[in-house]
Amino acid sequence: MNPLTPLRRWAAQSLLRRLWLWMTVIVVGVGIATASLSYWFGYQEANELQDAQLRQIASLAHRWGHPPQGVVEPRGADVDQDARIVVQRLDLPAPHHGLHLPPGLADGMHVVESDGHAWRVYVRGGAHGRIAVAQRTDLRTDAAIDSAQRTLFPLLALIPLLALLAAWVVRRALRPVRRLAAQVDARDDDRLDALPLDDVPQEIRPFLASINRLLMRLAAMLERERRFVADAAHELRTPIAALSLQAENLEHAALPDDTRARLRSLQQGLARTRAVVEQLLSLARAQSGRGVALRPTDPAQVLHHVIEDLMPVAQQRRIDLGLERNEGALVLADPTQLYTLLRNGLDNALRYTAQGGRVDLAVFTEVSGNGVKRVNIDIADTGPGIPQQDLERAFEPFERLDRAAESMGSGLGLAIMRNIAQNLGGSIQLDNRPTGGLRLRYSQTALPSTASAMAEPPPLPSARA
Repeated sequence: MNPLTPLRRWAAQSLLRRLWLWMTVIVVGVGIATASLSYWFGYQEANELQDAQLRQIASLAHRWGHPPQGVVEPRGADVDQDARIVVQRLDLPAPHHGLHLPPGLADGMHVVESDGHAWRVYVRGGAHGRIAVAQRTDLRTDAAIDSAQRTLFPLLALIPLLALLAAWVVRRALRPVRRLAAQVDARDDDRLDALPLDDVPQEIRPFLASINRLLMRLAAMLERERRFVADAAHELRTPIAALSLQAENLEHAALPDDTRARLRSLQQGLARTRAVVEQLLSLARAQSGRGVALRPTDPAQVLHHVIEDLMPVAQQRRIDLGLERNEGALVLADPTQLYTLLRNGLDNALRYTAQGGRVDLAVFTEVSGNGVKRVNIDIADTGPGIPQQDLERAFEPFERLDRAAESMGSGLGLAIMRNIAQNLGGSIQLDNRPTGGLRLRYSQTALPSTASAMAEPPPLPSARA
């Protein structure tokens, strides 16, 4: 396998990684090339400087007017013996401690072998004779390398710093994209309006424009579906009502027992169909969010009307229904929508609670962790509950969980309640009670206490069914 394959896969998972990787490769490549050129130029410049020193020494020796009669070197002096420079007369016999240089050495720069070392030699003639200024090449090379490395190391140390700086620049450049992603994640499910293009880089605007066009098409498609559901449900109400009326008229006719039993089954089916149609209409209205008139509302008063409407159902099933706690406050809501939400919740609790069971209601306020006061409405039953893994799935439309075989539900109640909760700016959740049964909680931000003090909620029934 290519050793670069894991790196490519790592970079392909993120645009940030890809940009950083390519910028790092460019920085490293340019840095190495620049460092190499700097090293080469530094090395050449050091050698040229050393050659210039040899020329200057030879020039000074001739200008002095008394060239050496033998060899001048710092032997025994307080200097580095390895870095010494030797000045030697060429037109005189070479002393025993001097360099063994060829007698016919021409003027200029040369590299000569002497005493087991290579020497850089500059020869210059004059009125007083010819002299040679020499220095060992290995020492010159070491000095040149040291000088070049002083230029090279800062550049090499700068490469990782530039790579980190490139990562910071890329991350900062992509900050508008991350901010836009956070805004999209914070949106509600039913928000399909166009994404804002302010403070978005030009390179990403065509992509966002395509997403906005897709959102427009999706919104139009969903609107057509809502209209179809609402229109279909509305058109079905009349024939279903007519069939129900005809079935009721047949009850007064003289029918055999088996025919009457089939008539009761037909009436139950029509009742179920009529309930589904009404639920479809409620779902279409909740999903559209139209006609919502928000105003200060007392949820306890709305719950009072719900209890009055469903108390006969609780009495018929011998279910102990009552309000255990009433410590609420005003909320900004549409009373009609809130009534539909609470009625669906209580209707579900009564339907799934066995005869002789118990349904407890509660309205109370609490302060959340961020200091916001919220009103909670709890509907707790003693039914079979819902498996933990299915609690979220229960809010999907037409999702009927096997809580009770005798249930006549359509699977739309919780979906309608969630859509209404979103329209009202509240939240709804389900959880299983430790003692058995299910608890549904609707929560919404409370209005200031001054507004709550002005409310005069009607008296709620204190007796239980």
